[in-house]
Amino acid sequence: MLSRRHDDEYDGVGDDVRDGDGSDTDPWVPLLEADGHRLGSSARRGVTVMGFVPAPTRLSIPELDWLERARSNAGGTVKVPPHRWTRHDSSAVDSARSELYSMASRQIENTKRARRERRRDEEGVLPLGSASPMDMLTRDFNERPLIPWHQTSTGRAGVLTTFVAGSGAPLIPGPPIGIDALSRELFQFDCWGTYDAGLTTSPDLFFCGLRGQGKSYCAKTIAVREIGFGRRIIVQSDRQGEWKAIADAIPGGQVVSPGKGNYLNPFAMPDSSHLKGDADRRAFRQEVLSGRKSAMMALAEAVKEPDRPFPLDKDMLSLIDQLIASYDVGPMTLEDAVRRLSDWDWVDGVYENIHGFEHYQDLARRKASEAARVFSPMVEGGTMSGMFDRESTITLDSAAPIIVFDTSGPVFQDPTLKRVYTAAVSSWIDRLLQARDGARRIIVCEEAWDLLGNPQLVDSLQTRQRSAGHWGCATWLIVHGVADMTQVFTQGSGLRGKVEQLMNLMETKIIYRQGGENITLLNQLVPDLSEDEIAQIPRLAQGYGIWRIGRSHPRMILPVAGPMWANVFDTSGLRRAS
Repeated sequence: MLSRRHDDEYDGVGDDVRDGDGSDTDPWVPLLEADGHRLGSSARRGVTVMGFVPAPTRLSIPELDWLERARSNAGGTVKVPPHRWTRHDSSAVDSARSELYSMASRQIENTKRARRERRRDEEGVLPLGSASPMDMLTRDFNERPLIPWHQTSTGRAGVLTTFVAGSGAPLIPGPPIGIDALSRELFQFDCWGTYDAGLTTSPDLFFCGLRGQGKSYCAKTIAVREIGFGRRIIVQSDRQGEWKAIADAIPGGQVVSPGKGNYLNPFAMPDSSHLKGDADRRAFRQEVLSGRKSAMMALAEAVKEPDRPFPLDKDMLSLIDQLIASYDVGPMTLEDAVRRLSDWDWVDGVYENIHGFEHYQDLARRKASEAARVFSPMVEGGTMSGMFDRESTITLDSAAPIIVFDTSGPVFQDPTLKRVYTAAVSSWIDRLLQARDGARRIIVCEEAWDLLGNPQLVDSLQTRQRSAGHWGCATWLIVHGVADMTQVFTQGSGLRGKVEQLMNLMETKIIYRQGGENITLLNQLVPDLSEDEIAQIPRLAQGYGIWRIGRSHPRMILPVAGPMWANVFDTSGLRRAS
């Protein structure tokens, strides 16, 4: 029944065997899918599997006979014959073995590559990201390959923050302050860092914004971080007790409250231990005398009645010059100065040395008495005595990380006393700065319009700006809506020119939300505001401020404080109480 063809095939010679009906399909044998190993037709052959690689083998004559008997069920149970291998079977197995080796080699190589990538990742060697559009415009593609973006975790990358993206803005050395709202990068800042790096010509800062928009929160966040960076903070006037809470929370912080027998002498001598020669001593003496005269003029301006001229005329100032010179660099108090101006014996002894008074004894006596009356409310028996008229009884630690002058008491609700206090404390701070102890200090001026409304204190602020590098001082001015001080911007006002000049030298400005009525005046203080900034300032969300640092592009920053400091900085309750 079997043909020669079958014998030849059994002996390993010939081609595949077909069924008697000539059909290539056998319903008794399942179909195998084509995989490159001649398995596309019905299986008239055995299949051996090596690994996961099928190796097709041909059926022998006994196997075909068994298959035929099993299909027809003729003769009952038929024993499965052993398979006899042919040359074709050996070739199929060799091909399968080669494919298996190839698959294993590829898998091993892929495993090694994945391990190398993981090791590089763990060591912090991350692949470059895709080139930016600017890179595409300015660089050759061959120099910077376009490598796909790589995602990893903070633990695997070995960093403590996710703020690792860069916007291309200049890096400012300093402590972290918050987040850049546009680039989402971590924002670092130090007012002295911008000064040292040449980004600004002064370390001064100007804050402005409506109440409740976050400017004080921002100032406090920066101040606390600056303390950790080695800077020392002096808060000139704390009206709400906000900064007092910060000083209490910082080890070594000091809170000062003049009055009730606690005196702070604005004419106190600065520390002179830094002087090294006669030239330094002469310059120091001139600095002390000039500072004392400025203090006298600032106090006189503070008690001036509204819409009245400056109470000290030219002749009175000449007598005050002589008065200050009479103390030289020795001790001086306001009480003793008023007593000396009222002493006609002293006046008679010095008037001939004053140009313009050589032959006018009576005029000298009258002018000295008038000058004494200007300062008499601040000394014993006056309505504003008991704070600045005697030698200091308050011991201030110049090494304290933060000093806060507390003015939250009800006595400071009097506007005249408030102005006097501002002038006296400002003069005392100038004396501290003149010591030049090498420390870098930041003077925080809340509600700075009290300073800017006094022409003498504006002159003092300008002196601080010019001496920032020598004195180691930076001034932070914090104001609300700029329309609160419209008299400063009166056309033709000499004070307006001084304030505008002061603002122009403060190259770091932090602007929070302002009402529409303030934009025009704000544009006078910051004349280079862009149209986009002018349009955006009235719509700023709470907490977000526009930063102008020197000539760099504006940035929108959200200060971020930890849970503890956020509670300390929160002043919403104080605003509700006020």
